[in-house]
Amino acid sequence: MEAKPRVVLFVCPHGAGKSRIAAAWFAGAAPEGWTATTAGLAPQQQVSVHAPRLLAGTAVEDLLDLELPRPLSAIPDAELVVAIDCRPGAVPGATEWRLQHEAFDEHMNAELKERAQRLARELSTGTSTAGTSSRGPRAR
Repeated sequence: MEAKPRVVLFVCPHGAGKSRIAAAWFAGAAPEGWTATTAGLAPQQQVSVHAPRLLAGTAVEDLLDLELPRPLSAIPDAELVVAIDCRPGAVPGATEWRLQHEAFDEHMNAELKERAQRLARELSTGTSTAGTSSRGPRAR
């Protein structure tokens, strides 16, 4: 019997852009046994056009989740939760990533790539500074 994967949940305000990009980069570098998914505080009706545009031609283009954006309540079993540019405290117990690059451009993509890949490396080596929250351990 295969072990259930451990889930990192990336959350952004609409669950359609930033979280999708971060999840794809994480999935491309994820240590064995880990997977990523996304959600939004107020999900949009479709994936942002920016996510596929920014990942086009990259190694993780095919890892982009194109399913309809989901509400936070649809993902109950995340082990780690990362809230990207959400209102402070909007996702209790989550690590909050405040991006330096807010525009949907190559700088934002590079920042999300670096952060997601760093998280994957930390999880693979056991050096993640995960803590405990009401949703379980969290990434910092």
